[in-house]
Amino acid sequence: MKLTSDEERHVTINLTSLIDVLFILIIFFSVSSTFLEQPGIELDLPKAVSSKGHTAQKIIIYVDKDGNIFLNDNIVSLSNLKSEIKKLANVRKDQSIVIKADADVRHGVVISIMDLLRQEGIYKIVISTVKPQK
Repeated sequence: MKLTSDEERHVTINLTSLIDVLFILIIFFSVSSTFLEQPGIELDLPKAVSSKGHTAQKIIIYVDKDGNIFLNDNIVSLSNLKSEIKKLANVRKDQSIVIKADADVRHGVVISIMDLLRQEGIYKIVISTVKPQK
């Protein structure tokens, strides 16, 4: 009975599958890290030194520099904004709504939106700003 063999054993590790898994992980993390909760609406928010961060809200009204109004990324007009807010099932009287208006938007547009929200009984209105760069 022969217990040892004369052949040398060559142990090799196949790294192909390991490299594939690493590349998939790199792609996954690079793609998933670029998904921010920012809409495709280009805004230049007003700057305020006392600006504070707020928690993510479910209802955000955007007003771009051309005066277009967006309710959660859907374009609406000022006349049907009231009905669109009523359609949202998650609107409660104690919930706050964030208004993100471009710095170049006329003041009257923002006041009109705030007035519509108050007519619906929504008094917690947050005006979004950014801190100025030092």
